[in-house]
Amino acid sequence: MRIGFIGPLNDADVQVLRDAAEFLLGDVEVDQAIYLGEDGAADAMADAWVRELEGETEDDFLARAARVARDGTADDILAFLAADYQVQRLGRLRTLPPAPARAVEMVEDRIVLAVHDKAILDEEDIANASVIVYGQGPKLLLKRFGPRYFLTPGPLSGGTIVLLDADEEGKIVAAAYETTGAPVWQEVLQGKKSKVSVS
Repeated sequence: MRIGFIGPLNDADVQVLRDAAEFLLGDVEVDQAIYLGEDGAADAMADAWVRELEGETEDDFLARAARVARDGTADDILAFLAADYQVQRLGRLRTLPPAPARAVEMVEDRIVLAVHDKAILDEEDIANASVIVYGQGPKLLLKRFGPRYFLTPGPLSGGTIVLLDADEEGKIVAAAYETTGAPVWQEVLQGKKSKVSVS
């Protein structure tokens, strides 16, 4: 499971949120991109993106498909299918459940816990997780406490997003990217010999 994490929009422009989502869903092809804010910005952005792709119509997919197949050119059909693919891809953009709930995911056999504010977590939450990813942080940060890691991309105004993935040996790898897709750093999160490599 490859998971991308996008920090809260705060005072950043909504286009930065869209760029981050496009990079994670398109270029990196994450299984899930999780927005760590509590403000509804990701849902509003995704809804606007879907309206842009589908047009201002109330028709369902089959009605639009029938109309394009009947009246459209080959280019119209290709554009329709490309837009539908983009809409389906947006289905991998997730938001956190309302607090005090938290999102729980797995990367290989490791539990990844995602919340907006890590202060809501109790000892049991922390004890069972390998990586705790949170949104309410002032800047990009990865901190190890014993066998656990705390990771935040910081707010989107800071210009970074993070990715958790597994390498060929099944070790969890954390990577940070600028919202434009430029790599910032990468670190293997298992073992005492983990090294940071700066790109």
